[in-house]
Amino acid sequence: MKVLITGSTGFVGRHLLVMLEESHCEVFHLVRTEKGFSREFVWDFRGPLPEGLPFCEVVIHLAAYVDFSLNLDIAQYNVNVVSTIKLADYAKSHNSYFILASMVGVHGGSQTLIDKHTPINPENNYSMSKYLAEEIVKTYVDNYSILRICGIYGLDGPKHLGLNRAINDAVHKRKLPVLSGSGSAKRNYICVLDVAGWIMYLVKHFKIESAAKRERIQEILYMSGPEIMTIEDYLQTIVGVVFPKMDVNKIEGDDPKDYVVKASPASFTLVTFREYIKSLLSC
Repeated sequence: MKVLITGSTGFVGRHLLVMLEESHCEVFHLVRTEKGFSREFVWDFRGPLPEGLPFCEVVIHLAAYVDFSLNLDIAQYNVNVVSTIKLADYAKSHNSYFILASMVGVHGGSQTLIDKHTPINPENNYSMSKYLAEEIVKTYVDNYSILRICGIYGLDGPKHLGLNRAINDAVHKRKLPVLSGSGSAKRNYICVLDVAGWIMYLVKHFKIESAAKRERIQEILYMSGPEIMTIEDYLQTIVGVVFPKMDVNKIEGDDPKDYVVKASPASFTLVTFREYIKSLLSC
């Protein structure tokens, strides 16, 4: 199976790429600058798609311009929206299956429980650009899975998620996590390996279904972890695994409210936070 992917060098992408190659998929990369892949096409994410791009049964759009500020940056809309228009047109013309990485942030941050019934309420340009990308895919593509993903944790993950900073400091620097406030707010973050594995499952399922008579795929999936934990629970887990018999460093700070996502059913067992942290020490 031929797969066209953006963001293959990103946090989720680099884990997914290993899975795709192990499954013997022929992967073609759309990159903004040369990365050295054997099958890569350099594209500015604005103009026409590169010439010579082959037919691919699956398009996976992971690339994103992440900026949570309220400042308008046209580059963010080029990467998150304009590129989706171009790729959706490609998928439509080739009858390709389109997998779009979006975010639960399209619902805003005013609700404490997020599910498919929660109103759409983007609160910044990033979440608005992701919502627009979703609407483009739903309008133009016949077969798609839109992934509304909550916070993704993992080693060397994006630092805008405080949990990733704590993981990185503990594993790379042997530095104790710092808890600001009571840490009572609840979350159900998802492991980067599970996000990549979930996408890989979608690709494999599409391949199996395409061999028979396949029904149209038009779905929005909510991706979150298998356990609801407080922020303090997450940090104490890191300490318990990496620094036995020690405690989290605590400082005064404001407490955010709960933000829990009701996940779509997964077809495999998701990793627990403790299991993941333990796996980092055994590598």
